[in-house]
Amino acid sequence: MRSFDSLVSISDHSYAQSAHARLCFPMPVPEFASAIAKAAVHAACRNAAPGARCKQNQRTGSSRASRHLLGITCLVLLALVAFPTVGAPGNIDSSFGAFGKVSTSFGSGNDAARRVAIQPDGKIVVAGTCSNGTNTDFCVARYSADGVLDTTFSGDGKIISVVGSGDDDVRSMAIQTDGRILLAGACDNGATTSFCLVRYSTTGALDTSFNGNGKLLTAAGSNSSSIRGVALQPDGKIVAGGTCDNGSGNTFCVARYGADGALDTTFSGDGKLTTTIGASVSYVDTVLLQPDGKIVVTGLCYSSAAGGYSQFCLARYNVNGSLDSTFNTDGRAQAQIGNFNASAYGGAVLQPDGKIVMAGYCDPLAGPPGSMFCLARFEANGALDTGFSTDGQVFTTMGNDSSYIRSVALQTDGKIIAAGRCQGLATADFCFARYHGTGALDTSFNTDGRVISAIGSDDDNGFGLTVQPDGKIVVVGNCSNGSNDDFCIARYEGGPFGARACSFDIDGDGKVLATTDMLIATRIALGVTGNAVLGGVTFSATATRDEWGTNTARDIRKFLTTQCGMVLP
Repeated sequence: MRSFDSLVSISDHSYAQSAHARLCFPMPVPEFASAIAKAAVHAACRNAAPGARCKQNQRTGSSRASRHLLGITCLVLLALVAFPTVGAPGNIDSSFGAFGKVSTSFGSGNDAARRVAIQPDGKIVVAGTCSNGTNTDFCVARYSADGVLDTTFSGDGKIISVVGSGDDDVRSMAIQTDGRILLAGACDNGATTSFCLVRYSTTGALDTSFNGNGKLLTAAGSNSSSIRGVALQPDGKIVAGGTCDNGSGNTFCVARYGADGALDTTFSGDGKLTTTIGASVSYVDTVLLQPDGKIVVTGLCYSSAAGGYSQFCLARYNVNGSLDSTFNTDGRAQAQIGNFNASAYGGAVLQPDGKIVMAGYCDPLAGPPGSMFCLARFEANGALDTGFSTDGQVFTTMGNDSSYIRSVALQTDGKIIAAGRCQGLATADFCFARYHGTGALDTSFNTDGRVISAIGSDDDNGFGLTVQPDGKIVVVGNCSNGSNDDFCIARYEGGPFGARACSFDIDGDGKVLATTDMLIATRIALGVTGNAVLGGVTFSATATRDEWGTNTARDIRKFLTTQCGMVLP
């Protein structure tokens, strides 16, 4: 490493002519250095011991102080302002993968990503269904935060698991607090389809503490059953929701399991229940857990009115599995969204105020036939929320033809993001839109609140969606490589709702001090790494960040990388 004097010398000469120097200094460099030096000498004199002599006009001392203080100032300022440019909300995140996009092939057949989740360490887990040439299997991949396959996960970052004897189809995923990964869906056991779950360790191995071999099949209905949503309770129990056929048509069905995979008999007596909603068949799409432990299940059912159109439907259960009579009097609610069929297969989210946002694709209230993005918001009591676009319903035209929401997410600022598929100029593409809490499109997001993004060489199908803690938006699905489909992932800028809360106050104590914040920044600028960045630094009692590399809320490295955009070893 170069000596500090040599760095100062560089600052005095070549740096003085650079654009960064003009950015850093409000006056020519020599004058700025002189001003800092004079201020430093004055400060030294004020702090000198009584009776000590202090000369404030010695040119050599002033010049020496100029060079050192100039070097320190520039290094500190550069360390904190020379961050990567953050794109506008809705722009592709070019720091991810290849120009914001990643594709992954599991084999020679079609692979389709369906769900995505972010681990606390920033790694991205993507799950879906992959073809082996004869039938389909569960598959999952894990990536680093910048989109590279994580080789600490199953050796190459990818896993394929055969669950049933026929087709296995992933529809939902959850990550436990201990990092274990739970996949859920429908699996063909040779005669009918069943609820099925698979759990992996943090390294990608099947978790043998779950049902003995990491895999579980449950015949939730007498004829067939399939999971579409799964959620984890704080006590580790697993709630799975889907559709069951008991011989007289499809109904809502829910099962609850212990952390070991055994059915929880405190839930509805045997761990399973079915609920009829609407006139005939009904299908679950999403499972949500309220803070009070009540379970909300959303999906599609049919109206008994003339035409029998499909509707948005939902049910709420008490902790023991009984229907909650405080929810629309009998625990069930349904609403006609649009003027024809409404398919609630676009997910649902629970707002902090207890309101429920459902998404899917619908025929509009007016205009030509054809599906479009649609959302509905329900009050905590099951009634449509008239504060959401006046009647509780929102419709959005996306692309040049029909469009379909497949997933929905809620930002921390209350904005709603819906993602799926629509027709672009020549092919089907990833499409997503962002809305204010009122239901209006967010025009700060790609100018009109909507994004259409071509990913592969042909048709793309956006499916899963999540929002990172830094506000970036990750969308996954299946994309054509010209001969078949692969997993594909795209990441977009989402801010600025606090996603870039960068500050000179590195330790978060409400102050910017030379002995802590500026010292840390200077060490980073000089190439110091690891725990040495904080070596010998004394933090105040009010500091909220005082660790390095721990990946907790107190981790200074995490703050600098996620909030200031720094790339650190």
